[in-house]
Amino acid sequence: MVPVDDQPSEQAEPSWDDVAADWDTDPGPRAYAAAAFHSLTEALGARPGRLEDSRVLDFGCGTGLLIERLAQRCPAIDAVDSSAAMLEVLQQKISAGGWDHVRPLASPPATPASYDLIIASSVLAFVDDHPATVGRLATLLRPGGHFIHWDWERDPGDGDGHGLTREEIAEALAVAGLRQIAVESAFSIEIDGVTARPLRGVGTAPI
Repeated sequence: MVPVDDQPSEQAEPSWDDVAADWDTDPGPRAYAAAAFHSLTEALGARPGRLEDSRVLDFGCGTGLLIERLAQRCPAIDAVDSSAAMLEVLQQKISAGGWDHVRPLASPPATPASYDLIIASSVLAFVDDHPATVGRLATLLRPGGHFIHWDWERDPGDGDGHGLTREEIAEALAVAGLRQIAVESAFSIEIDGVTARPLRGVGTAPI
């Protein structure tokens, strides 16, 4: 979901609060989260670092569909979302699961070099300033920490389309000072009869 300081404009209908109650019963978001988690473990398998050792920031966590999987493996997770209704659903999961190591927040902490891993699932294409948001998040990574996000791919010739191009993703990661940048197709899933092939952008903070 979208962070509190980067609200979208015309793309905000319906609001995330409006869809929060039914979000987890929609097979589309669940399938996407499962595929994204597999993509996450695949990306980390090619780079130093393990979920079991990582302090994680889930930026735009929504109702916590990725956190359902991360909570079983990560020692500390900050879950950020601007939607109070989405965080309320997540809080119910935290209470039911006894996830004392998961902390829901309306915005990221300002403390630099706080996280080993920052993830953002289908959110950065919604913010007003994608490069600036990536830049702010990159400052929160510890040396050697990883930034991994998934977003819909936009055709470079479609200036008004939704999503991000491969070039936009790579440039934002580079301008943020990240290294070992990779942008590639993340996975392929069927959602409502349509094949979805989001991109995965990965960058690592210099040591």
